[in-house]
Amino acid sequence: MNPTPRQKWTFADYAALAILVAAAAVLFFSGLSYRSLWGSEGRWAVIAREMMQSGDYFLPTINGIVYFDKPLLSYWAIIPFSLFSGVTEVSARIPGVVSGIGMVVLVFAMGRGLFGLASGFFAGLILLTTAMFGFWSRTASAEILNVLAVWSMLWVLRGREPGRSFPRYLLFYLVGAVSSFCKGPLAPAVAVTTVFTVSCVEMFVDIRQDGFKRMGRTVAAYFDWILSLKGVLAAGCGLSLFAVLLFLPVMMTGSWEAVALMWRENVVRFLEPFDHVEPFYIYFKHAPVFLIPWTFLAVASLIHMKKWEGGPERRWLAAVTVAIFLFFTLSGSRRSYYILPLVPAFALIMGRSLAGFLSRDVEKDSRAMKAGLIITAFIPFIAGAALVVGYTGFEDYRHLSQIVLGPVIVMAGTGALVLISKRMFLPGSALVILLFFGLLLWTFTAGMSIGERDRNLKPFARHVASKITGVEDETVAIYGVRDSSLIFYLDRKAPVRTLNEVQEVCSFAGGAGRHLLTGEAFVPVIEKECGPGIFDRVLSESRRDGKKKRNELVLLVTAKGS
Repeated sequence: MNPTPRQKWTFADYAALAILVAAAAVLFFSGLSYRSLWGSEGRWAVIAREMMQSGDYFLPTINGIVYFDKPLLSYWAIIPFSLFSGVTEVSARIPGVVSGIGMVVLVFAMGRGLFGLASGFFAGLILLTTAMFGFWSRTASAEILNVLAVWSMLWVLRGREPGRSFPRYLLFYLVGAVSSFCKGPLAPAVAVTTVFTVSCVEMFVDIRQDGFKRMGRTVAAYFDWILSLKGVLAAGCGLSLFAVLLFLPVMMTGSWEAVALMWRENVVRFLEPFDHVEPFYIYFKHAPVFLIPWTFLAVASLIHMKKWEGGPERRWLAAVTVAIFLFFTLSGSRRSYYILPLVPAFALIMGRSLAGFLSRDVEKDSRAMKAGLIITAFIPFIAGAALVVGYTGFEDYRHLSQIVLGPVIVMAGTGALVLISKRMFLPGSALVILLFFGLLLWTFTAGMSIGERDRNLKPFARHVASKITGVEDETVAIYGVRDSSLIFYLDRKAPVRTLNEVQEVCSFAGGAGRHLLTGEAFVPVIEKECGPGIFDRVLSESRRDGKKKRNELVLLVTAKGS
């Protein structure tokens, strides 16, 4: 008999959870500093550092300029991990790592509660070995914090039972209020929409069974979380906390920018998108990518759902999956990683389908699951071969581990295929999971080291920082560059002066020993307007092949001072 959420945990439950936490910790923490900051990570790192330097935790700044882009909590999350070492790549990414591990725990608990220990364990393993989930769990951003918030709210009101206690409703709304300040009210919006969908589905099921005679009572029961007195009181508490957190920055700074940000990013963008506008069907393309390497098994598991025992658990998970997908599809502003909250839903579906296929007689004849496992087992074989080819065919990207790990993965992948083809599905599936874990571990360590070979920003910035150590702040400036990672790696105690017009550059160049950071594309413009020879090129963010690119950075020094 499947365990229910109220059943006591056994030693086997705790052992399975310990294995998942240890595996997730090893995978998400390994090589966390190997990759330099990229994309928006620099903003999170710089804002957290400047908050700590200034002591003003309500006014986010980048290079001294106020920058409201995301609510404050996602920046605050970095600070506890930076108290002793300062803000580093590792400390900036730890909140995502902790959230990723938390999601693995939550998926295990939900899978166990809904379908049993085996389902929860497989769901946790699949989630932590899903490549894009692991990638974003190791990224300094609010994405996985947002996913954790969504699923925490769904966990609080999981199942179909009406008439829940006031503390559960209160926790649901309080989590929603707090999580609104990680990535805006997106998490509570997704969770509330999903719970509303589940309530509608369950209500219609009851109406279909009992007719419309008890419809009023049914509506009151399944929308108890918002229509009852305790639901209204809990929602009121959540809204009150939300209002306090929303207007606290206004009271502390006197600026309404935080409120305007919340409105612009979460209401206007949903109803009248001003960026990231893609076709409505785009998530049919993004979702398969975000489920790699389990995409084929995910399709097979969806087909296999019809073999599950019918009941509220299957209905709940199906309704949650559809509701999350439709929420992001109906939003006009669409971006690939917005769909991340869907990944845990598919992990639960795959965990339940795999557990049922392996252990239930009525589900063992599923052709879809057999095909999904066989195709999925080919992936490690192909990845191992790619490691060998990469070592032999791409000299600039060689790593000794490729020639060692590649053949091992190929042989182990072949073994997994043989086991699955001989209907030894459990050892074959376990081997596939282990291979995916090993491949991701290699990707997050050696793979990241290889990728860093062509990323010159960090060494360039560190070299520039050594050149301008002890140089007066007024003799250092930036023109035409808006890279927060550069600011982070320069690590100046005071903001670096920003020049916005080329005429300002000419005026700045009038003194001796003036250092200017700019892009390669701006050098001809500067020389044309300010005169040739006014600057000497001291450093360049050049590639190993010596070719210059328009977006490369250079350090110029006035000729008088060189």
